[in-house]
Amino acid sequence: MRLEPSSYHYAVEKPDKGFLILNNSKLYVCGWFLDSQGRAGKLVKVESNQDEYICRPLNRIDIQQKYEERGISVDPMCGFYCHCELSRGVKHVRISVLLLSGKWVKLASYLVIVQKEKNEAQKEGLRLASTSKTVIPRPGLTLPNEQWLKVSLELFLANGAARLKFPFFPDPLVSIVMSTRNRAELLYQCLQSILAHVSIPYELIIADNCSTDATAQLLAKVEGIKTFKNEQDLEYLLSVNKAASMAKGKYLLLLNNDIILSPQSIDHLLRTIESYPGCGAVGCKLVRPDGSLQEAGSIIWADGSGLAYGRNDPKPMSPEYSFVREVDYCSAACLLVRRELWERLGGYDPRYVPAYYEDSDLCLGLWSLGYKVVYQPAALVFHYEFGSRPMDTIVEMMKKNKEKFFQKWEERLKTQHRPDFDVLKGRDRRNQSLSSDFKGRLLFIDDRIPHPRLGRGFGRSWSILRVLERSGYLLTFYPLVSQECPLTNGQSSLLEKIELMLQWGIEKLENFLEERQGYYDLVFVSRPHNFKAFSALIKRRPELVAHSRVIYDAEAIYVQREILKNSLYGIDQTEEEKTRLMQEEISLGRLAHRVVAVTSREARYFEGAGCQVFILGHALECHPTEREFKEREGFLFVGYMGEEGPNTDGLYWFAYQVLPILKKKIQDNFEVFAVGKASEDFVKKLDPLGIKFLGELEDLRPLYERSRVFIAPIRYAAGMPVKVHEAAAYGIPVVATSLVAEQLSWVAGEHLLVADDPEEVAECCLKLYKEESLWKKIRQKALDRVKEDCDPKKFEDNLLSILKFSERSEESKMNDCRP
Repeated sequence: MRLEPSSYHYAVEKPDKGFLILNNSKLYVCGWFLDSQGRAGKLVKVESNQDEYICRPLNRIDIQQKYEERGISVDPMCGFYCHCELSRGVKHVRISVLLLSGKWVKLASYLVIVQKEKNEAQKEGLRLASTSKTVIPRPGLTLPNEQWLKVSLELFLANGAARLKFPFFPDPLVSIVMSTRNRAELLYQCLQSILAHVSIPYELIIADNCSTDATAQLLAKVEGIKTFKNEQDLEYLLSVNKAASMAKGKYLLLLNNDIILSPQSIDHLLRTIESYPGCGAVGCKLVRPDGSLQEAGSIIWADGSGLAYGRNDPKPMSPEYSFVREVDYCSAACLLVRRELWERLGGYDPRYVPAYYEDSDLCLGLWSLGYKVVYQPAALVFHYEFGSRPMDTIVEMMKKNKEKFFQKWEERLKTQHRPDFDVLKGRDRRNQSLSSDFKGRLLFIDDRIPHPRLGRGFGRSWSILRVLERSGYLLTFYPLVSQECPLTNGQSSLLEKIELMLQWGIEKLENFLEERQGYYDLVFVSRPHNFKAFSALIKRRPELVAHSRVIYDAEAIYVQREILKNSLYGIDQTEEEKTRLMQEEISLGRLAHRVVAVTSREARYFEGAGCQVFILGHALECHPTEREFKEREGFLFVGYMGEEGPNTDGLYWFAYQVLPILKKKIQDNFEVFAVGKASEDFVKKLDPLGIKFLGELEDLRPLYERSRVFIAPIRYAAGMPVKVHEAAAYGIPVVATSLVAEQLSWVAGEHLLVADDPEEVAECCLKLYKEESLWKKIRQKALDRVKEDCDPKKFEDNLLSILKFSERSEESKMNDCRP
């Protein structure tokens, strides 16, 4: 007998679960592997984030004997084992084997949370966590620098003149509610951070829950707050309810006494709850003083257990924790809630007295009312997370309250929460199947984070992202080339909702796709060079996107641009070479389920290669400027000039060939403005000729308002010249080359003036600059055409139709079309 051909036989015996919580840094891996011919693997490795471990071979006579009983001869050295030393935090562990053929095969992957072992009580907590999938808070935390906290408080209390003076607002927007019991040194730090970093109208309400340390002395030196001392220990839950009953603000900020706010953290919470649709509560990114992550939003599983996403990761600023998400719940250590909803729910449910699960219950209550709980990573706060109770007491309380929680929410948990403990899918509430606005998980791959002013098609990428986000797609953006992220006020509200995988780059793309295997419904890859790199990877590792639909956004046929450039510069190319280069680029589309072209002209090339092609142009709102013809002057050019390309070539040609002629034709003084990033060398070359470089500008409307004519002297290019669309949308007539007119499918003399010869270009510029009736005619016709070509609603409908896959036959198309 022989083993089945093209099959692998293996077992990973340790780890024996897909989700592990380690109480030390040791991870033991062992198992065995045989290929279809009964041979052991060449190498077995274990990868954990940036670390890699090579397993040692192991003689597995027991496995050999089992196969010999079936008459099959196998290699007894098929076993492997490895001791891995993992650092604290959340780890994605992968086990792979190298076949004798040189191919790597993935055997298993795990999510491992590494914690430090403290004592027997914590061992019990970890045991409970590993069975219930709930991560237990760490016990009493004693930091090496904790002594300074006590000294700082002592100095403040000893200074008779020292006071903490809080401002008074008759109509507070936010009521900060806090229950404190002992640990006055931490409360002192918390109060100082509130004074330093809260700038909105607020009131502070503190319940002293029978403290026996210096808390009373501290509060006696605090002015401008509401405070009271409970006559008996009400425990945390009832004490907070009592304090919240005194609140006047529109919002409640539930705050632990061991929190230290960071600058603008509360501003970010307030901005989010007021702007995010249907937001009932918003929580923070909780970071411990040692720099490790406590929580980046939390998950509630169908069995009622929970998981603090990212807990103990030593890199709290990692991309996966740095975007806004809808979550099952956020810790009430720092949670902003609408007071109206708090009161509708009756505050914390007393069934959870004294504590634990009350914040999970509160957030599920908000969801049940039709409101959302949102995680806002920009609101970063530090949390000492000290334990006021012994660990064994905490474990017992959590066990009891978990049962109460499950009994209360059993039906909702079964129907609206994940039973599979899939952390990646569970981290965002919108992944739940009952979420009506959830469209799917989409990975967007491009050169860099887009910006509307970058040009080179990045404005279109920005429009695509904007439509996808508001349409209900969960987005991950993976930049392959540049890791820059130029944030402006207009961008932050969109980009903060997208997982931006900065600092990964093309070198780590394979590792990333391996970690996210099976997660993405759609992969959207823009530009030929990016899809070429991506397709080379999926040819070698097709399983990485086996469950995803792949869309190639061609953006432009770059070879066409290079062929035009070579012809322009006198570089000879045979027709056979041109054809070969075109076929190579067009054939990329055959590796995708669908291809997106920016013009019908370019779409025809892909259709000829048998690809399913959709056309997606640009989205622009028309905002024509108001100045009349006679109130304007000068010429305007807009484009990226940071490196050699169509824009630098076109403006250089205009400056040296057209501008001298134009100056002779127009007797009046006029200016030519160039807007966009430009290299110093390029500026030095053209500045003496009268081109005025203005650099990158966030708002171009003032220039569009004052300029009379827009120039687009582009001599080689591909795709769609959005700069012309934008100029026309602002009501400035355009003089362009025949190439630009062909790209736009606009009619010369009707939508724009067209010429290629320097003398003729100068004549067109003169006509538009001097003839008011012609200027008005071209302006209006171009405006009408932009409204038709760049209609945002049409753009959105086209994009969403591209992403909608309904026929099952399309699911396997990518595999069928490989050359």
